Amino acid sequence: MDIFQEAVLEIQKAASLANIDKKIIDRLSKGGEVIPLEFEAFTYSGMEAFEGVSVQQLNPYEQGGPNPNKGGIRFAEYPTADAMTVVTKRLSLDMEEKNGLTGLPFGGAKTCVNINPAKRKPEELVSVARELTIEMLRKNILDANIYVPGPDFGTNEAIMKTIYLRHARLNSFLHRPNPAAVVTGKPLWLHGCPGREDATARGGLIVLGKLIKFKKQAKFAVQGFGNVGKNCCKLLTDENFEEAGGQIIAVSEEFSGIYNPKGLNYADLQDYFDKYKTFNGCSLGENIKPETITEIECDVLISAAKESLIDENVVKSGKFGILLELGNAATTAGANRILEEREKTERRITVIPDILANPGGVIVSYFEWRKNRGDVAHEVDFAKDLNWVHAELREILEDSVRRALEAKKTYNVSMRTASHIVALKRIEKKIKQKIG
Repeated sequence: MDIFQEAVLEIQKAASLANIDKKIIDRLSKGGEVIPLEFEAFTYSGMEAFEGVSVQQLNPYEQGGPNPNKGGIRFAEYPTADAMTVVTKRLSLDMEEKNGLTGLPFGGAKTCVNINPAKRKPEELVSVARELTIEMLRKNILDANIYVPGPDFGTNEAIMKTIYLRHARLNSFLHRPNPAAVVTGKPLWLHGCPGREDATARGGLIVLGKLIKFKKQAKFAVQGFGNVGKNCCKLLTDENFEEAGGQIIAVSEEFSGIYNPKGLNYADLQDYFDKYKTFNGCSLGENIKPETITEIECDVLISAAKESLIDENVVKSGKFGILLELGNAATTAGANRILEEREKTERRITVIPDILANPGGVIVSYFEWRKNRGDVAHEVDFAKDLNWVHAELREILEDSVRRALEAKKTYNVSMRTASHIVALKRIEKKIKQKIG
């Protein structure tokens, strides 16, 4: 069973408990519209062919209205096109539920290009992004009212800038409205939104702090040191961040890791990693293999890496109290069954699931998209806007947590199933409003 089929079983289970319209679940279970992407781009090896896929899930809003599908573009390497498509279908469904759970006016989508960004120069990735933009326009999906992508695994604001500028140059011929709103996660100086860079990490820690009240200084292990993992470390050790805090005792990235039971200093970690692109040889703590970070005793394991890294073996050998899923589809179905059984018998939250924990990025992307549709901020507004973004992000996520806790109590289920129920109920409500 692949990870998309696992997700389908999860939503079917939640829908059955909450008596959600079976026709809606059947539509979600089909995986959405799968759009293959094929294009060529200049690289240091010459002209290369690339393949990708965009999956557009069910949009619960009126077609043609100002409610596009929303979901990131990722650059990641997969062994086959089928493997890439399966993962993209799963992530598209996750986006559908995140938008539903948080009440954002979007359907779900996700796009992937089969490329390993770690093996490419930044200029090559920019070239790929330029040609991807044209391919998405050719397939009639890149539009402020159809599909608005943002950054994801392997992409960043530089890639979003490239997509926007490429689209903007072509827009003199396309004459499409709201050109700035065609992509989110843009640099602040190019119609971006303050607070977008750390939004996923900040949002996840807001949710954690709302659900879990630590009676002592918590110990954290962070799996992944990309944008989300770095910002988690930064915020957790920031005295001015009041939502959650504690000691970072272990950090890992794809090929290396570091552990210090007395705590790790974020600034020192960042300086070393920026210089060497690895934790190997770092004297701030004990070097560890990245896969062993889940065996370190800690209060919270933050998974901010690729999908399916938390499997049954990890759960059985792991010494973490709570799993905070800031990476999409972090936990396999088998591992989740074990964690849900623990949650049931120990009567405590063991997992804060991805669709509840990591929508911070899409929430702040929503703020950016909404502003781009009406006006562009002047620089003097940025500080004021940042305070507003943080307050609105907190309010939306706290409402989502409240709804999930109510569903958990009503249906006597895990936080994951409760989150599915809330998301699916809100999607169902929007669809029924649309059809009258």
